[in-house]
Amino acid sequence: MTEVAYPSGLPSGQGLVHLREFRDCLQPREVLRWRDVSVDGLCFHSGEVRAGSLFFAIRGAKNDGSLYAQQAVARGAAAVVAEEPLSLPVPVLVVANAREALADAARYYYRDPSRAVSVIGITGTNGKTTTAHLVRACLQADRRQVGLLGTIAYEFGGRRIPATNTTPDPIRIQGYLREMADRFASACVMEVSSHSLDQDRVRGVHFASAVFTNLTQDHLDYHGTMAAYQKAKARLFTSLQSGSAAVLNRDDAASVAMAEEVQRGVRTIWYGLSPDADVRAENLRLGPDGTRFTMVMPNGRVELFLRLVGLHNVHNALAAAAAALSIGTSELTVASALEDARAVPGRLEQVDTAVGSSARVRTFVDYAHTPDALDKVCGTLAELAEGRLHVVFGCGGDRDRSKRAPMAAAVARHAHVAYLTSDNPRSEDPEAILDDVEKGLAGAPCQWTRVVDRAEAIRAAVAAAQPGDTVLVAGKGHETYQVFKDSVVPFDDRLEAARALAAREAGWLHR
Repeated sequence: MTEVAYPSGLPSGQGLVHLREFRDCLQPREVLRWRDVSVDGLCFHSGEVRAGSLFFAIRGAKNDGSLYAQQAVARGAAAVVAEEPLSLPVPVLVVANAREALADAARYYYRDPSRAVSVIGITGTNGKTTTAHLVRACLQADRRQVGLLGTIAYEFGGRRIPATNTTPDPIRIQGYLREMADRFASACVMEVSSHSLDQDRVRGVHFASAVFTNLTQDHLDYHGTMAAYQKAKARLFTSLQSGSAAVLNRDDAASVAMAEEVQRGVRTIWYGLSPDADVRAENLRLGPDGTRFTMVMPNGRVELFLRLVGLHNVHNALAAAAAALSIGTSELTVASALEDARAVPGRLEQVDTAVGSSARVRTFVDYAHTPDALDKVCGTLAELAEGRLHVVFGCGGDRDRSKRAPMAAAVARHAHVAYLTSDNPRSEDPEAILDDVEKGLAGAPCQWTRVVDRAEAIRAAVAAAQPGDTVLVAGKGHETYQVFKDSVVPFDDRLEAARALAAREAGWLHR
């Protein structure tokens, strides 16, 4: 697969379109300086404007797009869509909601591609990425051409575009789906974030199936309350149309609320460990290299070995199975694909070690960055570890501060030794972040230490581990960078852990 980026930053469209077509599509409440100009592309960042663009002046939390409308026109914008009248030398379509208008225009401009591609949307706090990759594996095993829009990358047509958001903006969503359809893809698996739902990024996407993983604390810096966070997630299920499927977690209480949002004519498929689930796991046997269980499906049962470690991955596999079944994949194909599946990068990914003493120090990297995710991952490794569990973790700056202490408490419930370190501090002082984290360790039974430098913390954990111990580096997973106030620097937990293990093996790393 070739890694590429679009030179313009945007997928290509259908060529020139008359502005009157967008006027008819958007039904603006007012039109200023009307001329039926030709439109050649959509954008909402003034830096991406090219000659003939239709520019959308979006109001965000920090920026107001109307302030950049003049700049957009200077760069060649043919017309502007805004929520207020603007004095510009080009046509201005005044709409009630520019975000909704952008989504509706993108759907029209790219010829409603989700009607040609079966889109499986996956939302929830934890497990989206692994579930998405497992769904894709099931569909590919069914000999389908499958696209992926996820946290790690956007993949289709033999190309891989590094992801900048879990769920991209409406232009990219609709544009990528159009390219998938034109390249004869039959399905697309999409991770759907709460931010994207709240910001109408997936408005107009027809979801053949929507999957809910779970709901635990995250993103309260944005949503404010758990109720608002849950309401945002529920919008995915409100949008489902007759003939679609809602795939819900019978073991997660929030799924009940999601089920209540499902409209008449939408099928509900339950998965989980509950005996009431349509797709469920029985006879679980957890091990350090994977899990054996009986997978029960509507038309039969099969003995399965899942190479992914931990009970949470059993839930991810069941969700993926239910989603694949919901769009017609056979049960035999689903079971075979899950048995062949490998770990997703940065999701309980074991770091390769050389033979010798370091081989007996199992080292994992995981993206867990919420209290619940840390609790599950640490609990899994603590149960499977031969010796002690060492956990390296931090909390991101400029994000939900209320989860910092609970994250530390989750680690303390399972770890023998915790190393508090920097994650992506962004504009915050790393030491101040760790002050917040430490509050969750009051009275904790585990040992813990502060090592602000992340590479140093990883080396310290690997050096301190005894043969038979397990090391977990949590928080960043697949990320290959670290974000500071004034810079973004290369940093890969997997690479740093591998270096530390190699140094330990060579005798260069001492406790």
